[in-house]
Amino acid sequence: MQVLFLSFFVSVLATAWVVHASRGRAGFMLDHDVSGPQKFHAFPVPRVGGIGIVLALVASCVFLLVAHPRYGRFAGLLMLCAIPAFGAGLIEDVTKVVSPAKRLAATVVSAALAFWLLDARITHSDIPGLDTLLQYLPVSFLLTLLAVAGIANSVNIIDGFNGLAAMCVVIMLAALAYVGFQTGDLVVGEMALAGAGAVLGFFLWNFPLGLIFL
Repeated sequence: MQVLFLSFFVSVLATAWVVHASRGRAGFMLDHDVSGPQKFHAFPVPRVGGIGIVLALVASCVFLLVAHPRYGRFAGLLMLCAIPAFGAGLIEDVTKVVSPAKRLAATVVSAALAFWLLDARITHSDIPGLDTLLQYLPVSFLLTLLAVAGIANSVNIIDGFNGLAAMCVVIMLAALAYVGFQTGDLVVGEMALAGAGAVLGFFLWNFPLGLIFL
């Protein structure tokens, strides 16, 4: 549970700084377009909530590296794999020039890196017929990319309504943590807790006032 509280407090503080900074010289982080179909705010709001979450996850990686070196190395590699997805999203949030297709492609690249570096792949689904196909590496590779990109995009679609995206992610990560600890997969359990804590820290600033979005 230590990693949960650590990521939570780092996220709370980092997100608070982003909210404060966006009202000053860092006003370029604000989303001035309030007319989109998924945008419910009535005034410009920063949409770079990922900064606080990533900083919290980096702090969690450092903690895990000291407390559980094997977990920490895995978590660090996963964060490296996430750089293309996070980078493309951050550049879009600041410049507003990165197309959805390019951001989706960056997420696919991140998934491919995790597949290659961490052997993070879908190998079974309990769906008759599909499990047979998943034994073939190209099929497993393509389905893994589709799943990662699809889940990331689904969260992006619901971001914009106070608290909705964040709480959905917390519920998903809490479920992953539960399953991880129940099955003895402590790497998944600890990393899911770190993610849940980081998103909860962001959530405090996102709901109910909508001071920042992912």
